[in-house]
Amino acid sequence: MSNSSIPVKNIYHMLCYAWNVLDQSDENVVGSEKFDNIYDLLARIYINGANSLIKRGLSRSYIQERREVSTLKGKVEVADSIKKQTLRNGRMVCQYDNFSVDIKLNQIVKATINLLLKAPLLDKTLNKKLRKLRLYFSNVRDIQMANDTFSSLRFNRNNYHYRMLMSVSELIYQGLITREEGNDTKFLSFIRDRQMAKLYENFVLNFYRRHLDSGIYHVHSPKIHWNLDQSVSDEELSLLPEMRTDIVVENKLTSSQLIIDTKYYGETLTTSNWTDKEKVHTGHLYQIFAYVNSSNYKGNKIGMLLYPTIKQEINAGYSITGKRIYIKTLNLNAEWSEISTRLLSLVGVIDNNE
Repeated sequence: MSNSSIPVKNIYHMLCYAWNVLDQSDENVVGSEKFDNIYDLLARIYINGANSLIKRGLSRSYIQERREVSTLKGKVEVADSIKKQTLRNGRMVCQYDNFSVDIKLNQIVKATINLLLKAPLLDKTLNKKLRKLRLYFSNVRDIQMANDTFSSLRFNRNNYHYRMLMSVSELIYQGLITREEGNDTKFLSFIRDRQMAKLYENFVLNFYRRHLDSGIYHVHSPKIHWNLDQSVSDEELSLLPEMRTDIVVENKLTSSQLIIDTKYYGETLTTSNWTDKEKVHTGHLYQIFAYVNSSNYKGNKIGMLLYPTIKQEINAGYSITGKRIYIKTLNLNAEWSEISTRLLSLVGVIDNNE
């Protein structure tokens, strides 16, 4: 499907669910414009988030520094001072702790602002706002983000308000840009399909985790093991594809399990070389059927393929060798209340133990 057809507000809500930061959701960030340029959307989110950081005050931490100073503090490095002959200038080399804003979180924010400013299609007004924001980070060093930049981040109640901005930064770094040879940066016009697919999956998973009663439902995404008739070696087992589910919802009252496989594709249905009639993707049907057959859940097991759509709704259900398989769609172009109602209604297949 075309990302440009999804309203900005809906993309923003999906991001909030996917990143578990619903408390930071702000309707005023996105307005009612259509999703046309991913960088305009992310810049709006970033501007709003960074302004919030500035109002709260940028996080600080004690950082060990070692430099020449005119006023003694911390540990005096006599040997270094003699070696550099700093006394001639009335200075000494000291090692001390400085309560500074130059910490990793703020460095990532500044680096992301710099990346967004390079986006060629960025709205001029947003570009101007980002440049003003960057002035607040003048005491923060410039860094080059890398694959491991985000892996060591740890959040607590004192810095939790950075979490969404860090998620946006990671999305921009890992999903929305590619590096050419040298230091040039190439910007993509839209989110890559694989990034949208992951966003779509996480959104649906966390939506159910948030809105379904945990006393009745268990929402998770477990790995399903193959039901092998005989034991095999680890080497042989490694050759089999991994069955890692997207979303599993279990109703404890009806002892029913719903395995949902989200599929973010341009078209819900496809044609083949033999016929022009549109059908569900063969591989998708085989995959969800394998999940249901291999699940070791003791109760009733149901599978569902959930496609996003902006036009044609599909509500199909089949009984295949005693297993119930559904093909459903979620209209991402609808009002958010309709999207929420639709998602909650899908769980009805295990509420009624169909």
